[in-house]
Amino acid sequence: MPDPVRNLLIVSRPAPWFPRTGQRVAQGLLTVEQAPSLQGIEVPAADRGWDVVAFRAEDLRPLGPAEVLAALRELAPQATYLPVTAAPDPQEALYYLKHGAFEYLTEPLPAAEFLRALGEAIENRETFREILDLNRALEAQKEQLLFEKEILERRNRELEAVSRLARALAATLDPGEIAAQLARNVQEALGFPRVLVGLVDHCGKWEEVREELGPADHPGTARGIRWMLRDAGAQPWIRTVLQRGEVLRADAPADHPDVRDTSLGQLHRHPFVKVPLVAGGAVVGTVTAETAGPGEPMSEEALAVLHIFADTAAVALANARLYEAMKELSVRDELTGLFNRRHLLGRLEAECVDADRHGSPLAVLLLDLDHFKLLNDGNDHLTGDAALRRLAGLLLKNTRGIDTVARYGGEEFVILLPRTEREKGRFVAEKLRRVVEAATFEGAAALPGGRLTASVGVACCPEDAASPLELLERADWALYQAKSEGRNRVCVWEADAGGPRSAASGQQAGDP
Repeated sequence: MPDPVRNLLIVSRPAPWFPRTGQRVAQGLLTVEQAPSLQGIEVPAADRGWDVVAFRAEDLRPLGPAEVLAALRELAPQATYLPVTAAPDPQEALYYLKHGAFEYLTEPLPAAEFLRALGEAIENRETFREILDLNRALEAQKEQLLFEKEILERRNRELEAVSRLARALAATLDPGEIAAQLARNVQEALGFPRVLVGLVDHCGKWEEVREELGPADHPGTARGIRWMLRDAGAQPWIRTVLQRGEVLRADAPADHPDVRDTSLGQLHRHPFVKVPLVAGGAVVGTVTAETAGPGEPMSEEALAVLHIFADTAAVALANARLYEAMKELSVRDELTGLFNRRHLLGRLEAECVDADRHGSPLAVLLLDLDHFKLLNDGNDHLTGDAALRRLAGLLLKNTRGIDTVARYGGEEFVILLPRTEREKGRFVAEKLRRVVEAATFEGAAALPGGRLTASVGVACCPEDAASPLELLERADWALYQAKSEGRNRVCVWEADAGGPRSAASGQQAGDP
């Protein structure tokens, strides 16, 4: 029997990730057609039968995501879409993923990574086609014998649940909501009295039970439990499921070699199956279904449907992870990893509103490195970059989890200190100044005194300013005064005193 043909249309200028005709993908042979733009495609899509349409978003501009998808649905309505971009945009990614694109790929894109995504897109497309075909077949047989009718109706409910799950997951990129939808649909469709969904953290260090559904009299003790992947020695099932991505079926948990004498065995007394959620070759979570009693092992038919649920949720989780990663990049400074100016201004406004609503103080610190230009001039910009990264680490280490640390621009940094009044803000600023002064920085020999120091301006809400931007301006004035008094010091804006005051001398500074 000849290998099936997989038809791919690429709407893009030539790129290194292009596959070639004849390559094997999704257990078939690939045919590739390329067009530089949508206008370059003249033959109706019905004559081509494209399985997947891949496109580079930049090559289709000025069309936005909505226009691109509308044009592709007219051109190839049955195809699966794979957008590729050299400049990832969270909003663009969210639109494509929520409106039918299988995956959102970013350049530079290795050819092997594109082939992987292409193969998964084709397999996912064929899985849903099989589901639809099976659903039609089941509907056609509903008029047969009563026993067959009951089987068909149950299968139809299962397939409808898969469809509902797919629709629900297409509308969210929240991992917690994905876990909740998966557990709910598995329980409703397959009737298991207890269903658990676990998610693996981004670093692949642990799995946490994020959702648990059970009988009304069940205490629900599993939610929040974590298993560390490094504990595979004491928990053999971890190696099977979380490391190898294999299904664990325990019809008798107390006797199963991977389960007995483990915390998982204590959690499940009745027969259960644990199915990994695998996306891109990595385990991103698990779904566990437990039966009602020891004499009720899971049927092969139910296990097959559970696999479909797991595959559907795995794709949604992979897309959620990608979206979260891109969203995180959009609010982070590339050099230091701290929050950037745009995120800072949003947080400042929110913190000021919160402070005003609850009557709690807010301190704002504006920190600037002294003689930073001399550090760059006496060494090189790589040395200056290293100093900024080291400073970022020092600031994070010496502030609280509720504080916001951001790079404001150049060598200026802003620290927001919620629930912090003036004297405490002055204390934190002085602490950070001393930390910088005591730290060792490469290339500091080029600076006066042979060390890198910082000046800090402090302002407080609500007494010093009526708006977030005015609060930043007050801190900036205080910083200017610290610089004018000789640097390596802290100045605090005090509205009652008419301007910034030096934390070192306690004397009122002049008008900046």
